[in-house]
Amino acid sequence: MALFDSADGQRWKEALALYDEALQRVADRKKDPSKLQALDKWFYSAKALLGAKEAKGAEVDKAYVCKVAEWKLSRGTFRPGLLQKVQSNSEQAVKKAFAAASESIEEDPAKALKALDAALAGVGPATASAVLCRAFPNKVAFMSDEAMLGCGLFSKASEIKYDLKTFARFNEIVQQKALELGAPWTGDAVAKALWATRTLQRDAAAPKPAVMKVPATKVSSSTGVRKTIAKTSKK
Repeated sequence: MALFDSADGQRWKEALALYDEALQRVADRKKDPSKLQALDKWFYSAKALLGAKEAKGAEVDKAYVCKVAEWKLSRGTFRPGLLQKVQSNSEQAVKKAFAAASESIEEDPAKALKALDAALAGVGPATASAVLCRAFPNKVAFMSDEAMLGCGLFSKASEIKYDLKTFARFNEIVQQKALELGAPWTGDAVAKALWATRTLQRDAAAPKPAVMKVPATKVSSSTGVRKTIAKTSKK
């Protein structure tokens, strides 16, 4: 049974516990693994943005949005020039957009995403979900290929779309699963567990590089030249 089809809280807890291992696998493929690890630690320990009640009165500044975008690009697919677009936004524009998103979050999470998507350069639905999911984990889950495949919204990567309509469908699915699992589960925690599971499954299924066999050699006592030892067949 696929993880998403299960209502077993212990199984989900074990899946979420795999996150660090999955992140390490992704980090190990990077030029500087420590960069992703540091960004991820920061992202999930941003105390000022944990919990909807606290976030209601919090202000998200430009530096925060830029660092979230950097985390997203480091953990997922890097897109040249995207971070520079995010950095081009003014401090005032970022604060105004987040305030508008906060006002809409209870009524309609997709509308909250749209407030960021429409107002900020380089901030599409996925990045907007990353900005909001730490502030409102019960309302917004971070969009990723792995989570959307894991929840069954798409059956293959080539079908995946990143738009507001897709976010609304994805978010509804994972938030509903969180309600099914019960507290302390949130939609974003469900998405995180799905990301971890799918990442490790993909890594396990990836073809391993072929190991080249080096023929045995020996140095001739008479000439000093190293020669390949010919194999003799068994009969």
